[in-house]
Amino acid sequence: MKQFIIITLLITSFSNELKACECTRPWNDSFKKTIKTSNFVALVKIISFDSYVGHNPSGGSEKTPYSMTVEIIRKFKGKEQRKRVTIYGDDGMLCRPYLTAFEINKYYLISPNALEKSSKTDYYFFLCRTEFLKVDLNKNKVFGRYSFFQNSASINSVERVCRK
Repeated sequence: MKQFIIITLLITSFSNELKACECTRPWNDSFKKTIKTSNFVALVKIISFDSYVGHNPSGGSEKTPYSMTVEIIRKFKGKEQRKRVTIYGDDGMLCRPYLTAFEINKYYLISPNALEKSSKTDYYFFLCRTEFLKVDLNKNKVFGRYSFFQNSASINSVERVCRK
């Protein structure tokens, strides 16, 4: 009986470690809320996937991107001066979304976090916040979890929130 209890306690402790990245509370549930405290918000175009993780989390045969280069089309907030920046995704052990959510030559509104690396700043997204939305330039709209009650908004309304 003691062995059963010890084994159960060990498994429970270990399984909690595995769930350390699980987002159990929607403490920041929208892009609109994220950008209010963000240091960098921009409209970007995905240029390339630059490195890949060694496995596919969904079990398929296609490669899973780990980093991507984006071109800044329009900056809404922040001091970033470069035209292109690198954004990192998850490698299977980080609390970041996989970059499979992105498509090359598509547009997104992003609010990434700074990742200091030597003399340059790269960026990453945190899994438990809404830090990017898809963009349709023809409609001048963003799509995704913009606010608690809105799954789309005009790019102009995003700009107004960034100016506040």
